[in-house]
Amino acid sequence: MVANRGSHDMTEQLGGVSKRQKVDSTAKSSTERDLEMLVFGGDEEDVANDIFTRMDNGKLNGLETAETESPEEESDTEMQNVSGDEQSGSDDDVSDAEVDGDSLFFVDTAHDEADEKEAESPEDSTTTSDSESEDDEDEDGEEKAAWVDEDMQNATVALKDQKRTRKLRTVEEENTVSGDVYEQRLRQQFQKINPVPKWAAEASSSAWADNDSDTEGTRVGGDMLKSTASMISKTSSLLPPSKIEITQLRDGNQAAVSQSKVSSVQFHPTSSVLLTAGLDKTLRLFEVDGKDNQKIQSVFFKDLPITTAGFIRGGNEVVVSGRRSWFYSVDVEKGSVSRIGGIPGHKMNSLQYMTCSPNSDRMAFMDNGGQVHLVTTTTKQFTNTLSMNGVVRDVVFSSDGNYLWSTGLDNEVYKWDLRQNRCLSRWHDTTTFKPTCLGVSPDSSYYASGDSAGVVNIYETNSAKSKRDGMAGEFYSVKAFKSIGNLTTSIEGLKFNHSSEILGIYSRRKPEQLKLVHLPTGSVFANWPTFTSRLGHIESIDFSPNSGFMVVGNDS
Repeated sequence: MVANRGSHDMTEQLGGVSKRQKVDSTAKSSTERDLEMLVFGGDEEDVANDIFTRMDNGKLNGLETAETESPEEESDTEMQNVSGDEQSGSDDDVSDAEVDGDSLFFVDTAHDEADEKEAESPEDSTTTSDSESEDDEDEDGEEKAAWVDEDMQNATVALKDQKRTRKLRTVEEENTVSGDVYEQRLRQQFQKINPVPKWAAEASSSAWADNDSDTEGTRVGGDMLKSTASMISKTSSLLPPSKIEITQLRDGNQAAVSQSKVSSVQFHPTSSVLLTAGLDKTLRLFEVDGKDNQKIQSVFFKDLPITTAGFIRGGNEVVVSGRRSWFYSVDVEKGSVSRIGGIPGHKMNSLQYMTCSPNSDRMAFMDNGGQVHLVTTTTKQFTNTLSMNGVVRDVVFSSDGNYLWSTGLDNEVYKWDLRQNRCLSRWHDTTTFKPTCLGVSPDSSYYASGDSAGVVNIYETNSAKSKRDGMAGEFYSVKAFKSIGNLTTSIEGLKFNHSSEILGIYSRRKPEQLKLVHLPTGSVFANWPTFTSRLGHIESIDFSPNSGFMVVGNDS
């Protein structure tokens, strides 16, 4: 401000001389002579010193007068001084030089003063930046949103209309809230249901801790590194071999009790639906939950006492058979019943020995000789006959439905490939006396054979596979790795659970003849059944798809 004013004043002074005073252009004033002396130099040093001395004295006096006079008064004063110089001579030139020196020269100290202020108070800038950052945060310490939806604030949400929003109310009388409040309460509800885990909170607080700190728990994984204990749990999901946890529930058919012995029971392959059938000519379906076990459907067949029943086609259909030359098919979804008049081309007076699988497209009917007749599950038409050397006693499908296992009175076991309708291999069972039944585990790791003496022999299929390599259809012997002799009467049935860890064996000749065998140890669970189980004469057993339930059909 001082520099600009001085330049303006000097311009006015020079302009004023040329306009108001008609003087000779060659004449020089004392001010001009002093400037020439200072700029271009001269031989007399005393003259220059005298000029600076007059300027210093004039600066002190000129600053005091400049602060009290207005710009207009300064202009008039300068014009008067110029006129005075021409009239009075050299004495008045000294005072003009004093005023002119104050106008021509100044000292700029504004930058230095600003630097001194910054050096004296370095905390001021830090305080300012902190205040600016605090403005970007809410009162709760959270960062402000970069964008706010005005429509959300203007919207209203009714909390009483739906059950899921009623829990967001702070008081029972509250009905409507604004959109932003509704969003905030949803976040709070989510944090209440899904809180931050303790390990995550500790990790986030300690992840930025000083690495040189000796405080315990300041580093991520500090607790893990302080111990040499195993980081992998030693508990196993496998079933313990010595004891099984089992609880007897209400009867599965309590809603509609059978009027005769329950000759066949089976669970649906994908749900908790239970099938029961017996000599009372009635097929019943129940929804099993362990408590109510409500009945879903029942079908009465007036000309067929049922000995065998099972699901086919993935559980969409049920087939039932008995000591008759015909059998029935029930469509579970449509509720329709179809009567199939036997097997074309084969005269069989009884179809009671029927075996079916939910995952196979075939059904197997055992003839009195060594023949096994195959029927399709879709059209119920005869497809092929598998012939054995001896009398067939039992057949069983593999879990995928592609293979069929069979055994006969000559102690020979056959494995058939249903895709090619041929025998893959057969072997002699030297440890079984007059086989009565056969069973294969779902994972095809084991197969078991029961005999008329009450002994169940368990075999590993891996050993049989090693001998069958390159020996398709050839004959050899296989020895059992475990023999179960806990039952004393003829074995009537064998059943593996879904995980191939439990094998159920039973006999109907005496009551309470049921045992559960643990695999792969081959040990029998000693804690069940007990004398209070009251199972009666066992007719059939089955496990639910995930082995949560086990059902036992008896004669009571």
